[in-house]
Amino acid sequence: MEDSTPIDGRKLRYQHRRAELLAQVTAYVTANGVGELSMRPLAKDLGISHATLIHHFGSKEQLLTEVVATLRDSSSLDISSGTDIVEMLTSYWNGRTSAESLPSFRLMFEIYGQALLHPERYREFLDHVVGDWLGGLTEAALAHGCPPDRADRYATIVLAQIRGLTLDLVTTGNRVRIDAAFAEFAAAMGALVSSWKAI
Repeated sequence: MEDSTPIDGRKLRYQHRRAELLAQVTAYVTANGVGELSMRPLAKDLGISHATLIHHFGSKEQLLTEVVATLRDSSSLDISSGTDIVEMLTSYWNGRTSAESLPSFRLMFEIYGQALLHPERYREFLDHVVGDWLGGLTEAALAHGCPPDRADRYATIVLAQIRGLTLDLVTTGNRVRIDAAFAEFAAAMGALVSSWKAI
């Protein structure tokens, strides 16, 4: 007996284009924020069915967790033991806080706030939002000679500094003050790396 269930053409359209759909979702929430985000209006705006969106992402919280993962992957550190640490951090900072990238981090902070208010719904996000970033930073510290027993603590310091300064920047827009503060931090990390090499 043939299946008489109607075929959702829009669902079939995106069956093999999940990455493209996620990119469209990321662009949408970056432009519009997440405070009033609802899956049905989002699906309508993207020109797909609500069922297709649920099929691919499950829930709003799961969708936003994937959005943040996409943002993280697109702003990873260029880790190289031959690269000067100050140059590496400065290049990362400049890319992260460019006019094109800063809205993405504004969005990440907004999702972070939602997750802290509703931890039971954003458990996956909270499980990854620190650990996944620390992995790359720990690897960078080790690549630059950090003693292995200290790598995670220095990665934590770098993550806290960068996130704090980024939050300051999206809040105040005071680029001169914040860029100067970051330069001081990067210089301090450069001196610290030099001390590792002297061991």
